[in-house]
This record gives sequence, C-alpha cells and structure tokens, in this order.
Amino acid sequence: MHIGVDITALYVAQAGVFWQNLNLLRAMLEIDHDNTYTLVDYYPIHGGKTNQPVVEQLQVPHSTIVRVGGLRHYQLSRWQPLQRPVLRDVARYVDTVIERPLSIVTDAVMHSRLKKVLQDVDVFHASDVLFYAHPGALNVSTIHDLTTLLFPELHTAGNRALHLQKLRFVQEHADVVITVSECTKRDVVKHLGITPERVYVVYNGVNPDFHPIEDNAYITRVLARYGLSPKTYILHVGTLEPRKNLMHLVQAYRHLLDIIPTLALKLVLVGHAGWHFEQLFELVETLQLKDRVIFVGSVPAEVLPALYNGASLFVYPSLYEGFGLPPLEAMAVGVPVIASSASCLPEALGDAAYYINPYDLADMTKAFVDISSNKDLRLRLKSQGLKQVSLYSWDTTATLTWETYKEIL
Repeated sequence: MHIGVDITALYVAQAGVFWQNLNLLRAMLEIDHDNTYTLVDYYPIHGGKTNQPVVEQLQVPHSTIVRVGGLRHYQLSRWQPLQRPVLRDVARYVDTVIERPLSIVTDAVMHSRLKKVLQDVDVFHASDVLFYAHPGALNVSTIHDLTTLLFPELHTAGNRALHLQKLRFVQEHADVVITVSECTKRDVVKHLGITPERVYVVYNGVNPDFHPIEDNAYITRVLARYGLSPKTYILHVGTLEPRKNLMHLVQAYRHLLDIIPTLALKLVLVGHAGWHFEQLFELVETLQLKDRVIFVGSVPAEVLPALYNGASLFVYPSLYEGFGLPPLEAMAVGVPVIASSASCLPEALGDAAYYINPYDLADMTKAFVDISSNKDLRLRLKSQGLKQVSLYSWDTTATLTWETYKEIL
C-alpha cells in the first residue's frame, strides 16, 4: 500500500495537533515496514518555514519527504505599510473583492502540483491545514474537535474561518473521518451530518517520555532554570487562550490562598501566549498574584517531563477538548489531576481524575482544598492515573489508523 500523508502541520505552532501528527507518524513509520509513505509539505501555507530537526525524524527507507511549492494567498490588509486607518480599510475592501478569484487560482495550482506528487497513492491522509483530496485514493481526514463550531466565542475570527473551511471540506470530500474520541464522533455526526459509518474513533497515545523520573537532582536542575523547586507548585500545560478557562483557574487559586493563607504552592502556567492572553496577565496583577502565578511560556519538549514530575498537582479546567493529552501526560508521571467534567475529558481520563464543573469557581476551589489536605486521595489519584494512562500508546494509535485504511480499501 502507498500512503500519502500531509505533514504541513509540522511546520506550524508546536501545540496539540503538531504533537499528534508527529507522534502518530513516528509510530507508523517505526512499526509498519510493509507499506511505502509519501510525506507532503505544501509550504505556501506556512510561508516556507523550516523544521528540519523534526522532519528528519520521519526520514526512513520506506518514506519519501516532498516539499511542494505553489502560490501563497497574501492579504494586503496584513501588510505593515497599509496599517493606517484609511489605507487599511481600502486594503480590506480589495482583499474582499479578490478573495474568490485569488482562491480559485491558488487552489488550482495546489491541486495540480499535489496531484503530480501523489499520483499513485492508495490513501491520502490530510491534516488540519491542507484542504486537498486525491482523485482515486481513499481520502482520510482527522477531526480533533469541533470547538470553533460549538464555542465560536472562544476563538479569533481567523481561526473560526479556517476551521469551518476545513469542516466544509471534510463534509464534501472525505471518504473516512477519524476522530480522537467517541465524544468528538458524536459531535461530528450531530453537527456535520456525516453518517456514523464514515467516522472511526482512534484514541491518541501518550509519549513514553512522560514517566516518573527517579533522578531528583536532574528534576531540580531543570526546574531551577525557571525559578522553581520540586513539589512547590500546581501545574497547567496548554496554550494561554480562553478555551482553557485560565481566568477561572486564577480566580479559584486566589480563593484557595484566601482559605489557606499559608499555602506554599505556586500556580505555574506552561504554554505559549494565545488569543486574549493580555486579559489573563491583567487579572493576575489585579488579584495581586504576580509573585504566585508563574508564566513559564513555551518550553523545549525535552524538559516538559521534568516540569510535570516536579509538580504537586496538575489542573486542567478546559471548557472543551477533543481528547486532552496534558492531563494524561501528568498521570503518566504520577501527579494527581484535577480536570474539567466537560466534553471528552471523562472519556479519556476515566475514574483517574478529580472532576470539577469548569464554570463553578467554588467547585474548583474545593478540589484544590480537598487534594491539598488529603494524602490518601492524592495517592489514590496517582495510582489510578498510572493505570489509566497505560491504555494509551502511539503504537496502538498507529496500528488502529493503519487498520482503518486497510478496512475501507
């Protein structure tokens, strides 16, 4: 079997979809030596960025990596010299007028070049950012969640437009849809009108790099880079954006300190600044928490396991997730987890988390108090977490993905 895979997402921000794409492909190429792979990067989408150290991990004898050029769709309104009020309005008008004809041209170029590169593939698996269906092949799309459709207020207009474009493309062109949870499958069937028979559930895996680290000196050295010490903080990992519900998290943490003034635990937020992150910084300052809430920013992948290992508690109050890797990564290192009861998280985390109503500050604060003051509860959550995370591996994800291709062909 010849399998074509879009790897364009590996050149954009290193968030959840990036890691899902990378880990799945690494596992597929490692365990499957019977099929050949063509991995395609259509670089006009990301402006020709390079991510060679990552992509080189996918260069094996039975894979070919192809970078395909084409026309990039520029918007005049984003050009810096046109940011004056009147000029910007004119540029936006011009963008609106030429949007459709320009899209027709850029899409035609993309289709022509990708069709040539992928001419004999049996399966083409598209990512979140490339809208292409290969003639004569089984076309597969993965949908991670429908958050832009169900919670549009939690996203920028640009992000909403891009994701809704993808969903329309999937409705019209995908032979098979893979979702990362039963919860997302139900959403896809209900809101996109795709028949259940076309939708397959394949759970994500958890990277084996996330495990209990016995070398305490190593953990201490890594944490020192960020001004942290082991077991002195509550951890959250994820993009700083409204969907992660971090405003409520900070408010609940403030209430926790009011209840337990002597609490030594800081709140550490790991992740890059997303949409509306300024409001979060302002809230921290307003609540006089600048010395208690630590914004670490993005960190190299190799130090993230140590940051998890150093935490006393992990909290994930997200309003909506398609799967939820960070709480599983925390479980994998043996850290107790507080998680939102919304969307797919109970499906992914089973009975191994302390669940909260993400909209209820009192409920979130109570969870902090209960876990902080109850050693037996912490030990039980740790034990159940390690058991729960053993259900997820990228080898299993890769095998089930490949079996999905085979079943449909």
